[in-house]
Amino acid sequence: MKQQALGLIETHGLVAAIEAADAALKTAAVELINYQKVTGGLLTIALTGEVAAVQAAVAAGSAAAAKVGILVSQHVIPRPMADIELLIKTRKKSPGPADPSPAGPGGPGQAPVSPGNDGETGTKVPSGTDGEKVKDLQEQLAGLGVEELRRLARKTPGIAIKGRQISRANKEVLIKEILRAKSSQ
Repeated sequence: MKQQALGLIETHGLVAAIEAADAALKTAAVELINYQKVTGGLLTIALTGEVAAVQAAVAAGSAAAAKVGILVSQHVIPRPMADIELLIKTRKKSPGPADPSPAGPGGPGQAPVSPGNDGETGTKVPSGTDGEKVKDLQEQLAGLGVEELRRLARKTPGIAIKGRQISRANKEVLIKEILRAKSSQ
């Protein structure tokens, strides 16, 4: 019976994280299950596989990351409980960036907003009052990342901020401006 292990490598900077993942995957028969961006430039890489393979991969990945950038920490958890999987989002479940607003006829992010939505996107467009629509739209926008909000802001007609203002705006400002532009349409 194969004993599974969870290996974690935390680095400061993307280059060190990529180097660590590359070295770890080339060293042993392990699988990269997740990488997570943490605040302040920290990235955590999660690996899984047999205990000995994960230990070797984490050691090699940590050494490679330390050469290129800053290695913050490394850790191997042999035989973790199955409930640990709930804490770590695997790549298999979400192969790309989570984008709850698929591309529609109006472009990415536009389909859930239109009242004539045919419902195939899986997002709910309320048929009630405008207040409910604004609240639901605000919840959808809050679930998006800052980069996705910036892309949506650039494609939204009637938005008050332009160009570099969009690039420098934080999440709250972007949501406020998108909601204002959508409500004036």
